[in-house]
Amino acid sequence: MARRVLAQGGEIILREVPDPTPGPGDVLVRPRYSVISPGTERSIVRATRTSVAAAHEYPNADYEWRTVRSGAVRGQTRMPQPPPDDAASLGYSLSGTVVAVGDDVLDLRPGDLVACSGSQCAYHCSLVSVPRNLTVPVPSGVDLAAAAHVTLGAVSIEALRRTETRFGETVAVFGSGMLGLLIAQLAASAGVYVVALDTNTDRLALATRLGAVATLTDTSSDGLDRVRGLTGGFGVDAVIVAAADPSSTLVNFAFDLLRPGGRVVALGDFGMDLDRKRFFGAQATFVPSIAYGPGRYDPVYEENNVDLPISVVRWTENRNMGHFVRLLAEKRVDLDVMTSARVPFDDAPAAYRALFADDSPLTAVLDFGD
Repeated sequence: MARRVLAQGGEIILREVPDPTPGPGDVLVRPRYSVISPGTERSIVRATRTSVAAAHEYPNADYEWRTVRSGAVRGQTRMPQPPPDDAASLGYSLSGTVVAVGDDVLDLRPGDLVACSGSQCAYHCSLVSVPRNLTVPVPSGVDLAAAAHVTLGAVSIEALRRTETRFGETVAVFGSGMLGLLIAQLAASAGVYVVALDTNTDRLALATRLGAVATLTDTSSDGLDRVRGLTGGFGVDAVIVAAADPSSTLVNFAFDLLRPGGRVVALGDFGMDLDRKRFFGAQATFVPSIAYGPGRYDPVYEENNVDLPISVVRWTENRNMGHFVRLLAEKRVDLDVMTSARVPFDDAPAAYRALFADDSPLTAVLDFGD
């Protein structure tokens, strides 16, 4: 039997579950590390106080799979495994060792080191079965604890790609949590200037250390003047709203910071009462960033491992995942400077308590041991 971390009634529980059986395109993985995504998982845990069904991230009973392919030919039929009825699933980013592979997996073998994504499969559990398209190999020399951040890395990469910024341009990142700081590193390494906004001055200091050229602590006119001063009076080329805020202050301030014709990327959970005058005045393009990249929430791509041709989609979620691991191998992303708690898997409830505290670390890593 495997052991799995779940949320129930606002609390964290450990439950024994049957060992998974890999399908033809799956990889059976014994995790070594599993990363807690603070914002997402905090919301899930809290939601279970009122409704387990509403707490599920993906899949859930209300999820609508939109038609994205012609219905003239029968498609692939494997679908994501549903979560438990009485508790919510937690986790979506891990690393570990391949135990077995399905018959259709050609490039991985037992003993290989891998990193995995997907809330429907790469959850906090001592044994998981993950589709090959949600799995990437980890080369020797890459720290497995760092590789376990693969999903957070892919989310950050996809958000930065959605800005369409180029070398020498400027992006503002609202929120200096784990995702915001990863985005700052990625942008700076690509020659894109970063302006970071957060109310936490310690995290802004870390953003500066990771490459931000300016920081803001609020949405005041003084900050707007500073940013325009840094950009020749024009404003930033793009804004990524990676923070959580029930009001619409952040998204409307994003329009103020933009140069005419700039781009706002929605990543966090924030209010959407858009100020039409500010939106139109910025001539803004406003786009969402969907999780780890193209292919996410598509069972044909994920559960059935049907890749998207590189001539059509250059960066799928799997290619984003692989690129993050490559950046780790090349020492172009530094996770050591970010505060995280490493907690034995059996003490998972303590990890969540730490993340719910006012002085919480950026994230926590569950350690399954050798």
